[in-house]
Amino acid sequence: MKTKLPLTFICLLLSITLSAYNGRHGWPIQKAPQKIIICNRQNLNQAESMLLESLSGLCGQAVNNGRFNEMVWIEFNNTSYDAILKSSLTSLNITQPTRMNVWELLHYLKKKKIVKGYVLYKTDTSKGDNYSRREGINYSSNVATVYAGLLQGILVDETLEERIKETGLKQLKDVRNESPETCFAQCKDQLNRNSALSIDPKVSNCRDIAIAQKLMLYYDTGHFSEQILEWVTPLSPILGWNCGNEDEYTGAITRWGHYNTASNWCHNLLVIMAASDKMEPLPIHEKSINEINLKDSSAFHSFVISDGDNMQWTMGEFLDSPVYYGNKDKNRSPVSWTLCPVNLSIISISTWNRFVSMKKDNSSVIEYGGGYQYPDEFAKNRPNRVELLTEFARRINWHFQKLNIKIFGFICKDVFSKEARQAYEIYAREIEGMTGMIAIQYNPYNMGGDIVWVKNKENIEIPIVTAKFSIWSGLFHNPLCGGPDYVASLINRDAAKAAKQKEKKNPLSWTIIHAWSDFSNTANATDLPIKGYNASKASNHLLSPQVKNVSMNELLWRIRARH
Repeated sequence: MKTKLPLTFICLLLSITLSAYNGRHGWPIQKAPQKIIICNRQNLNQAESMLLESLSGLCGQAVNNGRFNEMVWIEFNNTSYDAILKSSLTSLNITQPTRMNVWELLHYLKKKKIVKGYVLYKTDTSKGDNYSRREGINYSSNVATVYAGLLQGILVDETLEERIKETGLKQLKDVRNESPETCFAQCKDQLNRNSALSIDPKVSNCRDIAIAQKLMLYYDTGHFSEQILEWVTPLSPILGWNCGNEDEYTGAITRWGHYNTASNWCHNLLVIMAASDKMEPLPIHEKSINEINLKDSSAFHSFVISDGDNMQWTMGEFLDSPVYYGNKDKNRSPVSWTLCPVNLSIISISTWNRFVSMKKDNSSVIEYGGGYQYPDEFAKNRPNRVELLTEFARRINWHFQKLNIKIFGFICKDVFSKEARQAYEIYAREIEGMTGMIAIQYNPYNMGGDIVWVKNKENIEIPIVTAKFSIWSGLFHNPLCGGPDYVASLINRDAAKAAKQKEKKNPLSWTIIHAWSDFSNTANATDLPIKGYNASKASNHLLSPQVKNVSMNELLWRIRARH
């Protein structure tokens, strides 16, 4: 016979479940140092950059273990990261960081017994660009990074070995002939299952966090990467990036119930995370329905610039680039942004707070997926997809309430599938106070403006609105996609058609703008590159008086009011 649980007991269980969430969204905790050593990497070769990353990682690990109180900031030429360093030093109450070059740092950390020896690897010299599929890749730098975290060793390419030997350090392991598969089989019981790093063996970035947190590394797709993704604890961030088709490797991450952080070009995550734990994220302001004149029956349109799951873009370029949020336009055109507020407000609160202080009332912030994931494929490889989707949505809700985020956006493989609708229903039920959601199809990115309606826990219908148009270069097969001037003509056409048919309501639509598409050769609106914000501005200036450009939050309220 089935027994009904008392309501108080159910509430207690729910309270315990929710209180168990630590607000990290799966990100590891990095303890704070008392001192910072700044080391410039500008003139280092690849082998020296790898060495420096490992020194930084070992310091981070030692601080976490309570064996040391200093960490390393790797300095390079980037205005945004300069601002993050300044903010981090203030938060950590460090007024006088010291400076060392990489070799001084090595000798210092050897003396402090932070470095026990070195792990020998061979630099990958395969032909091809970073993050491409290449013949004959040497994976030993990735294998070495795993062992560096476990053995407290530095990364040493064979070309540096003689110089390292002169310091008196001993070889802890030679991994030049060890495969990633062998490494995983031998080390997985000692590794941190709460994340993994996908990274090109040629690239030095992010190895510090992998070493500090004892993460597994992988590169390329296929059986081996699937093994790792299955092994990682569900609802974890997968750091870095991969090669091949974007949907292929992000799809694999999604199907095992994780999210892709698009963090392969991030720097200094250890110091930034440590400093962020000393800060509080600011909430944003989005207009309520009471702040909108719903009697206005004009045609309304919204432009949304998309690529906001990219952590490096938001941390290293977004706020300072003149073609993105750092533009100097005093009368900024309404434009909304798919960003990563949840992840930013955990990892780099100084970046998030700086954005909040710059935000205009005519712009909206869209949380893009809680990380890069496809809702219709989320946790398909796990037996408890619904449970994981629900917990994922509850985590997102925790951050939405803290940050006052009102819009959830995401990219799907199939926007209108039953699996996608199942995810929408869970999002609507678990994420409180949403104005609405926006959905982008992986390809084509715009789906004609169609809307899916689902009910929230108050039984109110919430819209999931697809983009009607896209400003995206190179997609010539798509009749609703093109440059700023072409898309403006389509928006004006719809408004004019509605005006002639008075019984038909004026259109409420939005356009996705690919952040990286540049239309400088085909449009003439500004003397700056016509991409990002400038692409939206170029299109906005060509809209007819019948069309009003508004934020996505306002557009969603208008769609709800009409419905």
